[in-house]
Amino acid sequence: MHLLLISTYELGRQPFHLASPAAALRAAGHEVSTIDTAVEDLGSVSLGYFDGVAVSVPMHTAMRLAIGIASQIRSVHPKLPIAFYGLYAAVGQEHTLGAVVDRLVAGEYESELVEWASSLSRDSRLVVDIGKTDFLAPDRSTLPPLSEYARLEWEGEARLVGAVEASHGCRHRCRHCPIPVLYDGRMRVVGAEAVIADIDQLVDAGVQHVTFGDPDFLNAPRYSTDLLRQAHLRHPDLTFDATVKVSHILQHPDLWPELSELGLLFVVSAFETVEETTLEILDKNHTVADMRAAVGLLRAAEVFVRPTWLPFFPWTTPDDMVELVRFLDEMSLWEATDPVQLAIKLLIPEGSLLENHTAVAPHLARYEPTSLTWEWAFADPEAEVLHKELDALAAAGSDCGAEALTTLGLMREAIGRAVGVDLGPMPPSTGPVPHLTESWFCCAEPTAGQAAAIGLTIGREIF
Repeated sequence: MHLLLISTYELGRQPFHLASPAAALRAAGHEVSTIDTAVEDLGSVSLGYFDGVAVSVPMHTAMRLAIGIASQIRSVHPKLPIAFYGLYAAVGQEHTLGAVVDRLVAGEYESELVEWASSLSRDSRLVVDIGKTDFLAPDRSTLPPLSEYARLEWEGEARLVGAVEASHGCRHRCRHCPIPVLYDGRMRVVGAEAVIADIDQLVDAGVQHVTFGDPDFLNAPRYSTDLLRQAHLRHPDLTFDATVKVSHILQHPDLWPELSELGLLFVVSAFETVEETTLEILDKNHTVADMRAAVGLLRAAEVFVRPTWLPFFPWTTPDDMVELVRFLDEMSLWEATDPVQLAIKLLIPEGSLLENHTAVAPHLARYEPTSLTWEWAFADPEAEVLHKELDALAAAGSDCGAEALTTLGLMREAIGRAVGVDLGPMPPSTGPVPHLTESWFCCAEPTAGQAAAIGLTIGREIF
């Protein structure tokens, strides 16, 4: 069979979730073409040439865009088998399965895609697989060149970046996260041989920095540390970044000096909010004091930290946003913050662990299939006005390529206006922070620019 694999968005990275299934499908004897609509034109391929199409949906933004693409394909080629695969595949299934797609594959999707490709059945079905899998090294041979994707900006250079995954799932069950809905506290390792082989081919292609896309790199600390040791031994000049929970940062204080020596340049960590009650509702297993300690621990080891934020909840007030500004001031984290992080609004997809939480349920209105989330209203109308303003500033800055600190300055001013306080100028810079040039985020709504790239129009609520 000749299959087309489509990616819509992977955080500005060359799509791992095209390369991994391509390897499995080709090993099974199928012919595979790939297209990444983030950097390629979907109109450049003749869909009538393919026996089936599978679209990668590893995150919210990608799923929103994938539904639009699948709808376009189905309207022109109504008999062409279509599948969604990835973490978000089962989200909104009542409105996608049988309507715009024939098969949904959630979890460890490689073997299930191979099985589907052997028959390309139009029988509508959801398949969930979180079992152990033997992974091959990803096949990146038909992907766009790495030069088309985000770079690492550091020390006056724009370094070529490749993204790998060493594990899937997560041992934790943070209530706002879509991962525990599927994996329920389980994780699956990819295996050192496949990961190292992927790093080797990325370095051969010119990569100078590798991003680990694992939900949490220290879910299995011995495995992950051994991986970095192997990679550093083979490629001593290579640098890395990884995502790690605050609690894991603190649980492994002795690891950080070694990880720094092995090339770990920065850590992304989901701080989320500076409101303690909200951290408890989310079951983050950390406090604001823990966040301060984590920053200090990483900085002492000469590892940079890039926190991610989820500042808007039904109970958020403009005063809460002022407290977030003050935390960023106190911890000198403005250079480490992407503007979109100050505009993220809580998403509650179907099946979320927050759906029935006593603090959240009273705020929910109805499930909105077009946005793949429960609708909820702000208890404070002024918070809603502020969110819309910050969201518009972040989207405009992203689409026009504005400097992050310029956009953040405008957002700081907006937060001050919302409470009638002059928050003053940005604190003096403490120096540059390494960062990837892609600033958007997995749980943010698609921007107009992202939608336009696949021929869609989009509002901030529905497209």
